[in-house]
Amino acid sequence: MRRILGPLLVGVGCFLIVAALMVRFYAYPKLAVAPENQNSVTKLQAEGATFFNTGTLTEENTDLSVENQTLGDVEATEEAGDNIRVWYGSTSIRASDGTIISRSQERAAFDATSGAAVNCCDAYTETTEGDRQAANREGQIYKMPFNTQQKTYQWWDGTLGETVDMKFVEEDEIDGLKVYKFESSVPRTQVGEREVPGSILGEDEDTLMAETMYTNDKTLWVEPETGAVVDRNEHTVTALAYDGEDRVTATDANLEYTDETVAANVDDLGGKGSQLGLARTTAPIVAGLLGVVLLGLGILLGRRKEQETTTA
Repeated sequence: MRRILGPLLVGVGCFLIVAALMVRFYAYPKLAVAPENQNSVTKLQAEGATFFNTGTLTEENTDLSVENQTLGDVEATEEAGDNIRVWYGSTSIRASDGTIISRSQERAAFDATSGAAVNCCDAYTETTEGDRQAANREGQIYKMPFNTQQKTYQWWDGTLGETVDMKFVEEDEIDGLKVYKFESSVPRTQVGEREVPGSILGEDEDTLMAETMYTNDKTLWVEPETGAVVDRNEHTVTALAYDGEDRVTATDANLEYTDETVAANVDDLGGKGSQLGLARTTAPIVAGLLGVVLLGLGILLGRRKEQETTTA
């Protein structure tokens, strides 16, 4: 029995060491990628929001509901190659009476592992139906990287047209799921200008050029293994300003994921995060250490067998 035990332990030890390396450096990279065929619906709400009704040319207060659908463009993804994902998104915003306030579409490409924008694949934004604008994005778009770190990331802000600092704040927990909390802030900034009737701005002129001002404070709760957003809160204010003063509030809304969306994210991402964590650290470490121990024991037994044979 001792004659075969040493070689057996050496063989099992070598197998476990190779298995640990394969899981960490082959299996994990295959798992830690965004899906090609993404198909998800995210719902947000904002109670007591303010928006400018272009039909009545007045500010109105209402509860808002937002639905965002994200679909993976499998054909474009396969054509792009190089670990790139191409996703299409559509967003609709409705007032409490069901009236559609706005609709928009976008197409974006990003690295499947890091989540960072890639400028290719006819990326665009469309905030006015039929008017698609080419989009060159930077930073994180839909998600953080797999194995998200506790640091500041650059997050793309489509309204601002550039990235903002998304700063790590603290570890947190949502319904038992560990998450990382990040925050960003955009101070009052001019993001454009538009010609509007002077009466809207409280002036006598027929038309005037108003500045579009934008403010945004955003909080993201991210599941760190997947880099996916579990929950989100975003206070956005846009206003029309003239002569250095805000005259009309175009939007003032505190958007947040609905409870149903958060619950679905926790259920989905909790399992995926555990699997990725197991493949990235737990399984390779346990298998690797056990393999080293068995390899060492096998070598030790082999040497003792040699010594006994020599002595005899």
